[in-house]
This record gives sequence, C-alpha cells and structure tokens, in this order.
Amino acid sequence: MHPDLTLRIAGESGEGVITIGETLCKLAAREGLHLVTFRTFPAEIKGGACMIQLRLSEKNISYHGEKLDLLVCLNQEALDENITELKENGVLVCEAECDVPEENSRLTVYKVPFERIAVREIGSRISKNIVVLGTLCHLLGLPKLTIEKFLAEKFAKKSKAVLDHNLDALQRGLNFAQQHFTGHRSVQMPSPSGQRKLLMTGNEAIAFGAAAAGVKCFFGYPITPASEIMEWLAVHLPRLGGKVLQTEDEISAICCVAGASWAGARSMTSTSGPGLSLMSETIGLLTMAEIPAVIIDSQRGGPSTGMPTKTEQSDLFLALYGSHGDSPRVVMAPTSVTECFRMTGVAFDIAEKYQIPVIMLVDQALSARLETVEPHVARRTPAASRLRAEPESGGKYARYKLGGSVISPVALPGTEGGEHMVTGMEHDELGNFACDEETHTAMTVKRFRKLPAIESDPLAQNLSTRLGDPHAEIGIVTWGSSAGPVEEAIGRANEMGIAAQAIVPKILNPLPHQELREFFGNVNHVIVPELNFVGQFAALLRSTYRVPTISLTKIKGIPLTPGEIVQKIAEVAEIATARSKKRYGRAAG
Repeated sequence: MHPDLTLRIAGESGEGVITIGETLCKLAAREGLHLVTFRTFPAEIKGGACMIQLRLSEKNISYHGEKLDLLVCLNQEALDENITELKENGVLVCEAECDVPEENSRLTVYKVPFERIAVREIGSRISKNIVVLGTLCHLLGLPKLTIEKFLAEKFAKKSKAVLDHNLDALQRGLNFAQQHFTGHRSVQMPSPSGQRKLLMTGNEAIAFGAAAAGVKCFFGYPITPASEIMEWLAVHLPRLGGKVLQTEDEISAICCVAGASWAGARSMTSTSGPGLSLMSETIGLLTMAEIPAVIIDSQRGGPSTGMPTKTEQSDLFLALYGSHGDSPRVVMAPTSVTECFRMTGVAFDIAEKYQIPVIMLVDQALSARLETVEPHVARRTPAASRLRAEPESGGKYARYKLGGSVISPVALPGTEGGEHMVTGMEHDELGNFACDEETHTAMTVKRFRKLPAIESDPLAQNLSTRLGDPHAEIGIVTWGSSAGPVEEAIGRANEMGIAAQAIVPKILNPLPHQELREFFGNVNHVIVPELNFVGQFAALLRSTYRVPTISLTKIKGIPLTPGEIVQKIAEVAEIATARSKKRYGRAAG
C-alpha cells in the first residue's frame, strides 16, 4: 500500500466527470481515508473542459496534490491538456480512440471503449461515467459490494430499473478491466483506517458552521461560486427554526440582513466579488449603526463578471476598504474546509459581541473543495452574544454611549425605555443626527476602538498558524487557501536542505500585530504567495509593518502549487547565499 495517491478525472462538462470524483471521495471517506480535492469546470452548463483531482492519504493533508499517479481521460482534448501532469511512471486510463504521444512510453496505458460500452452495450450515453467507475473499481482494488451499496443508496428514490441500469454499467466496466488490465501495473490505494470521516465542501462547511453558530436568518442572491451556501441552508435552516429568503439582488440581501440583525436575529449573506461590490454602501451602514452581520465572499477570477468558475484571491482590498468614509470591519480568511466550519462560528461571535460587520473571504477552490473532516470537529455552540441594555423607563437611552467600553449595550426593538434613533447619518449618543466636528471625531474613534479590542479578545486568539523551522531566515506569509501549498512547499524545501518558516494569519483585519512583528523580527526575507496580480496582501504588509516583501502571484484561475513556491524559496536562498559570500569576501579582504 502507498500512503498517498493523487488521481485526476478529466473530460467534458456534462459527461459526469465530477460525479465520478465525488463518488470516489464518498467511498474513501467511508473507509476512513483523508482526502482533499480540486475541481475546475467551465462557465457553460454543458461542454468545455472539466476535471476533478483527488488526493487520498493515510495521514491528514492540506493540498490536493501536484504530479498525478493516475489520470483518467474521457476524450482526446482531456488527454492533450492533462497528460503532462502525470508522473513519468504514472498510469493513464483513456477512451479507446485517444492517441497517446510516443514520448510517453514509460506510462502504463489502459485504453477502454467507454463510449462504445455505454452506447452499444447498455444503450445509454449517460451511463459512461458509471462504466468508468467500474474500471476504477478494478484498478484501485475497491470492493464491488461497497460501490453497489453506495449506488443503491444514491438511487434509492429512483425506480428499480434505474438502479439495475447503473449496476449493469458498473459491472460492464469492471468486466472489461478484469479481462484487459491483466499483467500490467495496478494503482494501489492508501491503507484505510476504517474510522469513517465526514465529507463536505467549503461552502457546505460554512453553511453547517453558521447553523451550529445559531444563525436565524439568511438572505442571498445566487452567484457562482457561493450559491451552495444558500442552497444548503434553504434545506436545513427551516428545520432549525430559521428563515432563508432569496432576494432579487445582492443589495436587497444585505439590506435584509441589516434589518433582521437590527431586530436581534443572527443574520448572514453570501456572495462573490460582484455582489460584495453592490453591498459596500450597506456595509458602511452596518458600521455606522453598529449592527452585526456576517458576509461570506467566495472570490472568483477577475473584475466585472470575470471568470465565475475559476479561483482567485483578489477581493482583499475590496473587503478591507470597500465602502466610502472610514468604515472599520473585521476580515477573516479560513485556510481549509475544517476552518470554514470553525471560523464561521468565530465570525458570528465577533460580529455579535462587537456589533460590527465581519467579512469572511474564501475562494472558488476552497468553496468547491471536498475535504474530509473529523466528526468531533463539527460540534459547536455560540460563545458570545450581544450585550443587552436594561434602560430605565422614562429615561433617555444612550444607544451609542461614549467612554468606557467599546461595546455599547443594545436595546432591541420593543424594549421598554429603549427608544432611540437608528440612522446611517453621523449621530450623538442617543442616535440623533449630529455633524459637528467633536461628535464625528468621538464616534469615529469609538468605532475604530473595536479593532484593537478584537485583536486582544480570546475570541480572536489562535487565528494564525506557524509552519516550518522557527529559526529559518526565509519567511513566508500567506493567507486563505494558499496555506495548503505553502505547508507542503516548506516540507519539500527542508528535504532539499533549505530551511523556511511561515505564518498564516486567518484574521486580516485586525491583523495579529504582535505575532507578525515577532515573525518579521526573526526572518531576513519575506515571501508572500497569493492569487492576485498586484500582490494585495504583500502591499498590506508593507504599508502596515514597513517590511520589504517578495511577491509570488498567480492569476491563472487555479491554485498555487508547492513546486512554484519551492522554486521561489530556492531562488531567495540562492540570492541570500551569494550575498553572504560577497560580504564574507569583503570582510576577509
């Protein structure tokens, strides 16, 4: 058995490529394997290149793998596009009509007439993906009974004829592999632990985390790649006593969040970059009126409509500064599916306690990523709530009281003696409009005092991760889903004899200043890998800490790879060594 296996299924959108991968994921999770996936698909409903990559392991992993052990191609285009990603001695399974370039002679190649078996023998082209699953059942050594049981569960609400049809397709794929794959190299699966794991996407984990954190109202408008959050909550939140409303647009969604939250309900929305742009004015209202809200932004590629189904980390500046005036808000960025669950709860706690909007940044790769989660992790109860006011009847209630704590007790609508004005205009302690310089200055300071208070709050502790050799001179600072390839790259660099260390802040406003200053004081070089063109996080670090940075950016719509990061680490190490030798030579002279 191998401790690790990376495989990719590639074809055309509409051929069931993703279904094959998701089925393998569910089977692996039931057996107790760890797994991480990455998928890419076109914006069109049908047609266009599509693939899903799985990495299965006996140990916990944070990246979907780089070079492939196994590649399954359903057409020539998929083969041409992906064959260079195979290891030299990898295994290729492809449609029988595909031409394999001669330079790939070291590969083990299995050609299977998927199309012919599906159309001529079964009579249904849509059965092709189940035929593929049958061949993989033999190649990977998967128990046939386990797959049959899974298919029976999957098609439980369908007729017996539908189930029998799919079982026939599975058997025919298995039969072909048994007859033609003899005497060749097989692909070995990692050893399963037998301890069943949860399997969910980043979007599902966010929705699940929101439910566990006590969300009562969700308002949203469908947008790729965030729609699954609303879809999950639409099914499950009403059973928990909550409400889900699909609004006519993102502006309506965030305004509904503001209203429901003002009334006392934990409320949230989810969107992508275009939607967050539309929400920016109301985010300013949430800040001014001190109304808590959780906003999920699943980032995608490019400005405007851009690349809806591709990944990027290019909304950081929008999340930090996207509103007119000085408008403090909290910005967070989980690094994994498990973190999506946990940090959604933290986002609600911070929003409610400090009466402030919290924006949580994920991206298409993390939103769509399937990942195993340990069952004990997915348990949570709300840890913080709003400080409630107990106003005296007949007195004047100071909703925005100055002095003392940064948190002003809030009286919900209907609270006796709690009458006050709620407005987006600058206001005094009672909420009445005030535009004099003293009031505006005092209220602005009050709103911004929340950020250092949040930074020192136990709720925001343990929201950064340290990786690698703490004595290394080469440092890496990254955020969000780029943490996975960074973690793997540091391990590879260490195997090459190059020491590196990293820090991954998961709260980006307020930044963990003490930890970052300590980190910068211990390294001589700072590499900042991220998925945007201008190096937004690197710019934030330079402007905040006056530290020189080395940007490693990528805007191809796919995640960074450990190999790309290792290459940058090696370049920096080589330059550092050359400078050290030059200084030593001068000193010796």
